[in-house]
Amino acid sequence: MTFSTGPILLTSAGRRVSLLRAWQRAAAAHGRTVLVTDMDPLAPAALLAERAFALPPVTAAGYLPELLAAVQDCGVSLIIPTIDTELPLLARNAGALREAGATPIVSELPFAELCNDKWLFGEAFAQAGLDTPRAWLPAEAATAANLPQDLFIKPRDGSASLHASAVTRDELETSLPRVPNAVVQERLTGQEITVDALLDFAGEPLHYVPRRRIRTVGGESIQGETLDNAQIGPWLETVLGVAGRLGARGPITVQGFLTARGPVLTEINPRFGGGYPLGYAAGAHYPEWLLALSLGQAVQPRLGAYQRGLYMTRHYEETFTSSPRW
Repeated sequence: MTFSTGPILLTSAGRRVSLLRAWQRAAAAHGRTVLVTDMDPLAPAALLAERAFALPPVTAAGYLPELLAAVQDCGVSLIIPTIDTELPLLARNAGALREAGATPIVSELPFAELCNDKWLFGEAFAQAGLDTPRAWLPAEAATAANLPQDLFIKPRDGSASLHASAVTRDELETSLPRVPNAVVQERLTGQEITVDALLDFAGEPLHYVPRRRIRTVGGESIQGETLDNAQIGPWLETVLGVAGRLGARGPITVQGFLTARGPVLTEINPRFGGGYPLGYAAGAHYPEWLLALSLGQAVQPRLGAYQRGLYMTRHYEETFTSSPRW
């Protein structure tokens, strides 16, 4: 499929300045611009984009009509989402957005919804033959005879580690009421890994960069290192293959643990991850490749082609203005 060549829209851009700049570099090579949306008139990405405008919260009734109006007014051709709550809405309304002139770079709706439900996600990938954490719904956990001592609880539809915590079996009864729409999982031990990956519009895997998060703040990586794929390459390709068959398209972020029993898949966020700038620096030039795909150009798989042992550390950088965006 090919799309129009109008501006690119980065939604809910917030502090994703590195992602914005990566898209600006890719767009400039084609004579295109990158616009952003956010609720905050002082969002750093909004101040650094050529043009930015406000949208209501994704959950508001006016979000989609205002997004459609912005797409038509600005001639937007591609929409790049950045937060989990946008994904099902954009996938569900992809037809209306295309009619308005823009294509959201988002996975198919069943996959977007699957990734938003930690319980169903684990069930689906386990059925596909991948190791996922043992999990229980609250009612099952209360009576499960095989419940391990060390557990992890989080919302089935959670994001950014909100309401997620490690607990013991003895703490479960008092902890569960504090977690909305909870799922209980075994607590995994071993190295946690995150993988920036890209699939084409037919679901074929094109690239990946595995990395470890050395330090996080609010669930987002601020220090990390790219990892060698010698031991996990075949597992990653299997994960991406299953994801593609289930409807994954475009950028996805895979998370898992390297345990004594082998790699265990914990979740997939079908969007650019917060730590993606490390992947980009290591060779994951996904904005350029997505633009090429949108223009009908072939992009060959580059599985395993990235820089190993590359470190990232983040710091604050200020932007000053006397005129907020709105």
